[in-house]
Formats: sequence, C-alpha cells, structure tokens
Amino acid sequence: MNMREAVPEDAALIRTIALATISEDDLNRLKAMERAYRQEEIVRAISSSEEAREQYFIVGEFEEDVIGFCHAIDRGDMWEMLRLYLHPDFHRNGYGAAFLNYLQSKKTQPMEVYVENSNDQAIAFLLHQSFKEVNRIQEEVYDQPMELIHLRYHPS
Repeated sequence: MNMREAVPEDAALIRTIALATISEDDLNRLKAMERAYRQEEIVRAISSSEEAREQYFIVGEFEEDVIGFCHAIDRGDMWEMLRLYLHPDFHRNGYGAAFLNYLQSKKTQPMEVYVENSNDQAIAFLLHQSFKEVNRIQEEVYDQPMELIHLRYHPS
C-alpha cells in the first residue's frame, strides 16, 4: 500500500470510505458520521493538517485507488489518532496496521484513540494491535449520545 498526504480532492472518497464502515442498524453512529464527514468538513481537516507540522492526514492507496485514511496529531509525547478508516473490502489484510506503523515510523511514541463502543470491528482491531482500554466516557458527538472507549498503545 502506498501512503501519501491527503489532498482536498480526496474528500469525496474519504467520505465514502468512512460511511461504508457503518452498519445500517447503528443509527446514532450513522447520524454522527454523516455530519462529521460532510465534504466541506473533510476538506477543512485536510487543509488544517497541511498547515500544521504536527498533524498528519494521510491516505493509503492500493493499485492507485484510495482504500483508507488516517488523521493523527503529534502531541509531543503521544499520537492522538482522530480517524483511522479502511474500506471494508480491504479489512484483515494488514493495511490498518500499516497506518499505525507509518505513524510510528515518523515518531515512536504512545498512541491514543477514542472509539464508539458500538464499533466492534475497530475495537477488536485496536486490541489486536496491543491497544489497552483506559476508560469509557459518555459524550455527545454531533448531538448524538455515545459511549466512547479510550484506548492507548505503548510501544515496546
């Protein structure tokens, strides 16, 4: 998989990938994601990461097609992963781990992420990648109540 910085022209594909990961039964998550992944919001996030040295918004390509993306902030002593999505057609092939390895190649340091408790696949993936649960919080995300699981990874 080839990794590169996201550009505003990737926004439509990023939205498609993010929404493809949601079960139609998970209405709260779907409502929040539809708002979070409006095309103008994605373009804004890409543009802000282009301007800030400590932010990375990257896409992964397979055979020249964007198949996933990751948005993370280098907080100095910790990666804060804001987004990590892979199109469902490419799950279980090591591509998700490749994004984590990419960040660690930039700077080896702990990572943390908050995941909706209903996102079983993401939670299973992160636990498999040696993330550990720190705590759970209740939060409103785009006016939708959600339980978020705070996970952290410590490199060996």
